Amino acid sequence: MKLEYNLNFISDKSKKSSIKKALTILERSYARNTEESSLFLDPFEQKVIANIAEKNNIELDFIGGNDLAERKIFVSSSYYEVDQSDYISILEFDHENLSHPDVLGALMSLNLDRENIGDIVINDNICQIAVLNKISNFIRFNLNKIKRESISVRIKEKQNLDIKPLTYIDHRGFVASTRLDILVAEFINLSRSKAKEIIKSKNVKVDFEMIDNPSRIIDENSMISIKKYGRFIFEEITGKSKKGNFHITYKEIRWYIY
Repeated sequence: MKLEYNLNFISDKSKKSSIKKALTILERSYARNTEESSLFLDPFEQKVIANIAEKNNIELDFIGGNDLAERKIFVSSSYYEVDQSDYISILEFDHENLSHPDVLGALMSLNLDRENIGDIVINDNICQIAVLNKISNFIRFNLNKIKRESISVRIKEKQNLDIKPLTYIDHRGFVASTRLDILVAEFINLSRSKAKEIIKSKNVKVDFEMIDNPSRIIDENSMISIKKYGRFIFEEITGKSKKGNFHITYKEIRWYIY
Protein backbone atom coordinates (compact mmCIF):
# COMPACT_ATOMS: atom_id res chain seq x y z
CA MET A 1 0.00 0.00 0.00
CA LYS A 2 1.38 3.38 -1.00
CA LEU A 3 0.48 6.84 0.20
CA GLU A 4 -1.07 9.39 -2.12
CA TYR A 5 0.90 12.63 -2.22
CA ASN A 6 2.52 15.22 -4.46
CA LEU A 7 5.64 17.18 -3.46
CA ASN A 8 6.13 19.06 -6.73
CA PHE A 9 5.18 22.36 -5.07
CA ILE A 10 8.30 22.25 -2.85
CA SER A 11 11.24 24.05 -4.46
CA ASP A 12 13.74 23.66 -1.59
CA LYS A 13 15.64 20.44 -2.35
CA SER A 14 16.88 19.89 1.22
CA LYS A 15 13.34 20.42 2.53
CA LYS A 16 11.94 17.94 0.03
CA SER A 17 14.62 15.41 1.04
CA SER A 18 13.66 15.71 4.74
CA ILE A 19 9.99 15.28 3.93
CA LYS A 20 10.67 12.21 1.78
CA LYS A 21 12.61 10.67 4.67
CA ALA A 22 9.64 11.29 6.98
CA LEU A 23 7.26 9.87 4.37
CA THR A 24 9.25 6.63 4.28
CA ILE A 25 8.46 6.21 7.98
CA LEU A 26 4.82 7.21 7.50
CA GLU A 27 4.44 4.82 4.57
CA ARG A 28 5.84 1.95 6.62
CA SER A 29 3.33 2.71 9.37
CA TYR A 30 0.52 2.89 6.81
CA ALA A 31 1.42 -0.42 5.13
CA ARG A 32 1.91 -2.38 8.35
CA ASN A 33 -0.62 -0.53 10.51
CA THR A 34 2.05 -0.16 13.18
CA GLU A 35 3.15 2.67 15.43
CA GLU A 36 6.14 4.60 14.08
CA SER A 37 7.92 7.81 15.07
CA SER A 38 9.88 10.28 12.97
CA LEU A 39 12.91 12.48 13.34
CA PHE A 40 12.38 16.15 14.24
CA LEU A 41 10.55 18.25 11.65
CA ASP A 42 10.17 21.99 11.33
CA PRO A 43 6.67 23.56 11.08
CA PHE A 44 6.64 23.57 7.26
CA GLU A 45 7.57 19.88 7.16
CA GLN A 46 4.99 19.09 9.84
CA LYS A 47 2.29 20.83 7.82
CA VAL A 48 3.10 18.86 4.68
CA ILE A 49 3.20 15.54 6.56
CA ALA A 50 -0.02 16.34 8.45
CA ASN A 51 -1.84 17.12 5.18
CA ILE A 52 -0.67 13.87 3.59
CA ALA A 53 -1.63 11.88 6.69
CA GLU A 54 -5.11 13.43 6.71
CA LYS A 55 -5.58 12.66 3.02
CA ASN A 56 -4.67 9.01 3.69
CA ASN A 57 -6.70 8.72 6.93
CA ILE A 58 -3.67 8.27 9.18
CA GLU A 59 -3.78 9.55 12.74
CA LEU A 60 -0.73 11.52 13.87
CA ASP A 61 0.45 13.09 17.11
CA PHE A 62 3.16 15.76 17.02
CA ILE A 63 5.33 16.14 20.13
CA GLY A 64 8.32 18.35 20.89
CA GLY A 65 8.49 19.01 24.63
CA ASN A 66 5.90 21.78 24.60
CA ASP A 67 2.88 22.65 22.48
CA LEU A 68 4.70 25.88 21.57
CA ALA A 69 7.79 24.03 20.34
CA GLU A 70 8.65 24.58 16.68
CA ARG A 71 10.51 21.37 15.95
CA LYS A 72 8.48 18.21 16.63
CA ILE A 73 8.41 14.52 15.78
CA PHE A 74 5.30 12.68 14.71
CA VAL A 75 3.98 9.43 16.16
CA SER A 76 1.65 7.58 13.80
CA SER A 77 -1.04 4.95 14.33
CA SER A 78 -0.76 4.96 18.11
CA TYR A 79 -3.48 2.95 19.84
CA TYR A 80 -2.81 4.62 23.19
CA GLU A 81 -2.23 8.13 24.47
CA VAL A 82 1.27 9.09 23.37
CA ASP A 83 3.80 9.27 26.20
CA GLN A 84 6.42 11.82 25.18
CA SER A 85 9.10 10.18 27.34
CA ASP A 86 8.98 7.09 25.10
CA TYR A 87 10.44 9.14 22.26
CA ILE A 88 12.23 12.31 23.36
CA SER A 89 14.23 13.62 26.32
CA ILE A 90 14.64 17.14 27.64
CA LEU A 91 18.20 17.93 28.65
CA GLU A 92 19.37 21.06 30.46
CA PHE A 93 22.50 22.73 31.79
CA ASP A 94 23.54 25.95 33.49
CA HIS A 95 25.53 28.52 31.55
CA GLU A 96 26.75 32.10 31.83
CA ASN A 97 26.72 33.68 28.41
CA LEU A 98 25.92 31.20 25.64
CA SER A 99 23.70 31.75 22.61
CA HIS A 100 21.66 29.41 20.44
CA PRO A 101 24.35 29.27 17.71
CA ASP A 102 26.96 28.40 20.37
CA VAL A 103 24.90 25.45 21.63
CA LEU A 104 23.86 24.19 18.20
CA GLY A 105 27.44 24.48 16.94
CA ALA A 106 28.72 22.44 19.88
CA LEU A 107 26.12 19.73 19.22
CA MET A 108 27.02 19.61 15.53
CA SER A 109 30.71 19.27 16.46
CA LEU A 110 29.77 15.94 18.07
CA ASN A 111 28.75 14.75 14.58
CA LEU A 112 25.06 14.68 15.47
CA ASP A 113 22.40 15.14 12.82
CA ARG A 114 20.20 18.22 13.20
CA GLU A 115 17.12 16.07 12.65
CA ASN A 116 17.83 14.28 15.96
CA ILE A 117 17.63 17.56 17.84
CA GLY A 118 14.51 19.58 18.56
CA ASP A 119 14.17 23.07 20.00
CA ILE A 120 17.01 24.71 21.89
CA VAL A 121 15.61 27.12 24.47
CA ILE A 122 17.78 29.56 26.39
CA ASN A 123 16.12 31.19 29.40
CA ASP A 124 18.33 33.39 31.56
CA ASN A 125 21.18 31.08 32.66
CA ILE A 126 19.62 27.72 31.81
CA CYS A 127 19.66 26.05 28.41
CA GLN A 128 17.17 23.30 27.56
CA ILE A 129 17.34 20.97 24.57
CA ALA A 130 14.82 18.47 23.20
CA VAL A 131 16.50 15.41 21.68
CA LEU A 132 15.60 11.92 20.55
CA ASN A 133 16.05 9.37 23.32
CA LYS A 134 18.66 7.47 21.34
CA ILE A 135 21.18 10.33 21.59
CA SER A 136 20.33 11.58 25.08
CA ASN A 137 23.06 9.75 26.99
CA PHE A 138 25.63 10.41 24.28
CA ILE A 139 25.09 14.16 24.71
CA ARG A 140 25.14 13.93 28.51
CA PHE A 141 28.51 12.20 28.53
CA ASN A 142 30.19 14.03 25.64
CA LEU A 143 28.96 17.63 25.73
CA ASN A 144 31.00 19.10 28.57
CA LYS A 145 32.33 22.34 27.13
CA ILE A 146 30.94 25.06 24.87
CA LYS A 147 33.31 27.81 23.80
CA ARG A 148 35.24 28.43 27.02
CA GLU A 149 32.48 27.41 29.39
CA SER A 150 32.51 24.05 31.15
CA ILE A 151 29.01 22.64 31.42
CA SER A 152 27.28 19.66 33.02
CA VAL A 153 24.31 18.30 31.07
CA ARG A 154 21.53 16.67 33.06
CA ILE A 155 18.09 15.18 32.44
CA LYS A 156 15.45 17.81 33.24
CA GLU A 157 13.30 16.70 36.17
CA LYS A 158 10.06 17.84 34.55
CA GLN A 159 10.26 16.63 30.97
CA ASN A 160 8.99 19.76 29.25
CA LEU A 161 10.60 22.76 27.59
CA ASP A 162 10.06 26.05 29.42
CA ILE A 163 9.12 28.19 26.43
CA LYS A 164 8.21 31.82 26.94
CA PRO A 165 5.45 33.37 24.82
CA LEU A 166 6.62 35.37 21.84
CA THR A 167 6.93 39.13 22.20
CA TYR A 168 6.69 41.58 19.32
CA ILE A 169 7.36 45.13 18.19
CA ASP A 170 4.53 46.46 16.02
CA HIS A 171 5.39 48.37 12.83
CA ARG A 172 3.57 50.14 10.04
CA GLY A 173 4.96 50.80 6.59
CA PHE A 174 4.34 51.71 2.96
CA VAL A 175 5.33 49.35 0.15
CA ALA A 176 4.84 49.35 -3.62
CA SER A 177 3.78 45.69 -3.59
CA THR A 178 3.97 42.59 -1.43
CA ARG A 179 6.88 41.09 -3.35
CA LEU A 180 9.36 39.37 -1.07
CA ASP A 181 12.27 41.69 -1.89
CA ILE A 182 10.17 44.79 -1.19
CA LEU A 183 9.00 43.44 2.16
CA VAL A 184 12.51 42.38 3.20
CA ALA A 185 13.84 45.83 2.30
CA GLU A 186 11.12 47.43 4.42
CA PHE A 187 11.60 45.11 7.39
CA ILE A 188 15.38 45.51 7.75
CA ASN A 189 15.75 49.00 6.26
CA LEU A 190 17.98 48.08 3.32
CA SER A 191 17.85 48.94 -0.35
CA ARG A 192 15.83 46.68 -2.62
CA SER A 193 19.00 45.58 -4.42
CA LYS A 194 20.56 44.49 -1.11
CA ALA A 195 17.33 42.68 -0.20
CA LYS A 196 17.48 40.81 -3.51
CA GLU A 197 21.05 39.72 -2.78
CA ILE A 198 20.04 38.34 0.63
CA ILE A 199 17.13 36.42 -0.90
CA LYS A 200 19.14 35.01 -3.82
CA SER A 201 21.81 33.89 -1.34
CA LYS A 202 19.18 31.59 0.20
CA ASN A 203 19.07 33.52 3.47
CA VAL A 204 15.31 34.07 3.62
CA LYS A 205 12.52 31.69 4.58
CA VAL A 206 8.78 32.22 4.30
CA ASP A 207 6.81 30.14 6.77
CA PHE A 208 9.95 28.00 7.25
CA GLU A 209 10.43 27.31 3.53
CA MET A 210 13.54 28.74 1.89
CA ILE A 211 12.57 31.10 -0.94
CA ASP A 212 15.21 32.45 -3.34
CA ASN A 213 12.81 34.20 -5.72
CA PRO A 214 12.73 37.96 -4.93
CA SER A 215 9.53 38.46 -6.92
CA ARG A 216 7.47 35.95 -4.93
CA ILE A 217 4.21 37.57 -3.78
CA ILE A 218 3.75 37.06 -0.04
CA ASP A 219 0.39 36.38 1.60
CA GLU A 220 -0.82 38.22 4.67
CA ASN A 221 -0.01 36.58 8.02
CA SER A 222 3.17 35.00 6.62
CA MET A 223 6.30 34.77 8.76
CA ILE A 224 9.51 35.89 7.06
CA SER A 225 12.81 34.76 8.59
CA ILE A 226 15.93 36.67 7.51
CA LYS A 227 19.26 35.16 8.50
CA LYS A 228 21.21 37.40 10.91
CA TYR A 229 18.31 39.89 11.06
CA GLY A 230 15.49 37.98 12.74
CA ARG A 231 11.89 37.09 12.10
CA PHE A 232 8.96 39.23 11.01
CA ILE A 233 5.26 38.61 10.50
CA PHE A 234 3.65 40.41 7.58
CA GLU A 235 0.23 40.94 9.11
CA GLU A 236 -2.03 42.70 6.65
CA ILE A 237 -2.67 45.39 4.06
CA THR A 238 -4.67 48.10 5.78
CA GLY A 239 -5.15 50.49 2.88
CA LYS A 240 -3.82 52.00 -0.33
CA SER A 241 -2.41 55.47 -0.98
CA LYS A 242 -3.34 57.75 -3.86
CA LYS A 243 -0.02 56.79 -5.50
CA GLY A 244 -0.91 53.11 -5.30
CA ASN A 245 1.35 52.14 -2.40
CA PHE A 246 0.08 49.70 0.19
CA HIS A 247 -0.25 50.57 3.86
CA ILE A 248 0.84 47.47 5.79
CA THR A 249 1.28 46.35 9.36
CA TYR A 250 3.95 43.90 10.45
CA LYS A 251 5.49 42.56 13.63
CA GLU A 252 9.13 42.07 14.55
CA ILE A 253 9.61 39.02 16.76
CA ARG A 254 11.84 39.96 19.67
CA TRP A 255 12.14 36.53 21.24
CA TYR A 256 11.79 33.22 19.55
CA ILE A 257 12.59 29.56 19.99
CA TYR A 258 14.76 27.43 17.74
